[in-house]
Amino acid sequence: MNARRKINYNLNFACILTTGRTGSDFLQGSLDSVPGIITFSGEVPFYSFLQDPQVKKIFQSKNFLKLILIFIKKHHNLFFNDSLENKIINLNLNKFKKIFLKLSEGKEFNKKNFLINLYLSYHLTLNRSILKKNVIVHHSHSILETKLFLKDFKDSKVLVTIRNPMQNLKSGINNWVKYDQKKKNFEHFYLYIRRIREDLNFALKKNSHFVKLEEMNLDKTKKKILKFLNVKYSKLINKSSFAGRLWKSDKLSNFKVRNGKFNTSVIAQNWESYFSWKDLLILNFLYSKYNKFGYKIKKLSFIQKIYLPVLFFFPFNFERKMMPQIFLNSSFSEFKKNIYFYLRKIIYFINIYLLKVIYD
Repeated sequence: MNARRKINYNLNFACILTTGRTGSDFLQGSLDSVPGIITFSGEVPFYSFLQDPQVKKIFQSKNFLKLILIFIKKHHNLFFNDSLENKIINLNLNKFKKIFLKLSEGKEFNKKNFLINLYLSYHLTLNRSILKKNVIVHHSHSILETKLFLKDFKDSKVLVTIRNPMQNLKSGINNWVKYDQKKKNFEHFYLYIRRIREDLNFALKKNSHFVKLEEMNLDKTKKKILKFLNVKYSKLINKSSFAGRLWKSDKLSNFKVRNGKFNTSVIAQNWESYFSWKDLLILNFLYSKYNKFGYKIKKLSFIQKIYLPVLFFFPFNFERKMMPQIFLNSSFSEFKKNIYFYLRKIIYFINIYLLKVIYD
């Protein structure tokens, strides 16, 4: 096997950051079989894995075998199947481990080499070619994972998936609650409202290419993505797959696509009736930077800006409707937690408002 020789080929790096339910899995799946791109079978929470106390001990012992075994054990979804994401992988684990250990021979024991060898091993296990120029695309997904990845791989590019923020919020609340009733709480609401804004703000400061979900299936969008990654165009980008198997779409989605094609139903804009006029004033205020990407975010009038802070104290329409279920039969600790995150949301809004007043 020529695994050790192949690792010497030129490697560039990129990562995928999402801003909510914005098609990051579909995008990664579209890159799955494109020549020159080396990716994995889904989001890889690499840096959170490294924080595990058991993993830290293995790092101290510098044992590559123990390290790869625990990685496989803790990431069953990347090697066998992923019920949430509707993926069946069934990777040849013996082959994967052998290639990983071969690649690791004589290499310095550090997290960068570990990540690189993970991706190369996965790629080679699928009998895919490593070209003279390649880009490892790490699905970092969250801000924290992306920050840590960019700290280690400083010249990396960032693919950022975005969506109309109102539709994004509706999807993130409705679909998660339908799938998992435990998401019906003010912590989830607050964190999701926040991430749509904060993930975008973070990405705007990086070497980013923004991919609108509504335009993800356009040929011009796909060509721009591959150009940004400095990869030759391939028609294989037209199908979304993982480990070469066509993706069905995740279980949170209301519509299933079984052949790896783009789910055109996500283009629908049905968010207006979901929010009250008060909600929309706040959301237009919060998500004003999405105007940069052609989304029609209404500007607030002077009068609206004056009374806007009063609206921060009122619940959103979807919060109001779910309140009886949230608080009914909840324990005292759950009640306190929900109140805490409801207040955090209000403070978050006020802080943004004050910053805009001072700096705008």
